[in-house]
Amino acid sequence: MQGADGEKTRLAEKYQRLIKSLHHRGPILLEELLKGMPRATFYDLVRRKYLVAVPTVIGKAVVVGPRGRVEVIGLTRFYRPRATAVADAVLLRKAIRIAEREGWRFQGRNSRGRIAFMSRGGEKMMLIASLRAYSTHSLKNTLRRMNWYSRKKLGEAEGVRVYHPYPRRFDHMVQEGGIEVRHVGELLPPEAELEV
Repeated sequence: MQGADGEKTRLAEKYQRLIKSLHHRGPILLEELLKGMPRATFYDLVRRKYLVAVPTVIGKAVVVGPRGRVEVIGLTRFYRPRATAVADAVLLRKAIRIAEREGWRFQGRNSRGRIAFMSRGGEKMMLIASLRAYSTHSLKNTLRRMNWYSRKKLGEAEGVRVYHPYPRRFDHMVQEGGIEVRHVGELLPPEAELEV
């Protein structure tokens, strides 16, 4: 039995970076994960509850499981995230990658995991990616809660990049400045057919 426990620990250590990345940067689509990991290893990590696969409208996404949260991340409570929140988090992870290719550095996500913070040469940017969560009203409220408008008046606010299925809805906000809106299709897998 001791040998089996030792094997479990070694396996967890080998994939600690992955588990930490899923926690900090957000979930990843299963098909993307399997490009760099043997299928048998993935299912073993799921069986051992280090990872969980969550079905979403954009495909199965991989999140940290209860054992991964406790043993690798150091959290005590597990919750199963809603599929819509997981889909948005997958998109946010992809938005982070695009920004990194543009020279931005990932600084972290907010406590709810819906907004990523980036920096580049003294500039700061917030990334938001959503299939359904943000209307213009909810985005304005989010930015207000983060004191973005106050900092904008002082010339200290970071830029905001939003990925959304209906970018034209935000035209007025874009014209006011400080906000860039891109179509969420830039983040979707090519085969994803969404009804949003």
